[in-house]
Amino acid sequence: MAKIPHFKSDRETAQFWDTHSLADFEDELRPAKDIAFVKPDRQVISLRLDRKIVRSIKTLAAQKGIGYSSLLRMWVLEDFQREMHAPHKVG
Repeated sequence: MAKIPHFKSDRETAQFWDTHSLADFEDELRPAKDIAFVKPDRQVISLRLDRKIVRSIKTLAAQKGIGYSSLLRMWVLEDFQREMHAPHKVG
């Protein structure tokens, strides 16, 4: 049986598992211990948008294969990150 290699990055890990089957490495698998899943502390917000825009966002999200609220959250977080790292002008 093949050995699971050590990966240098998450991208390298993903590329490997995209082209390999976990079944080929069954001898190396061990039960996980002390696993705890913590739900992120999130807050629901309300956002008013024109119905036409919401329909368009829902259509776009469906084309991408994700929910519209996930798409909106992704957009907000992307812009937030961009704003946090952008130099801000005063005045």
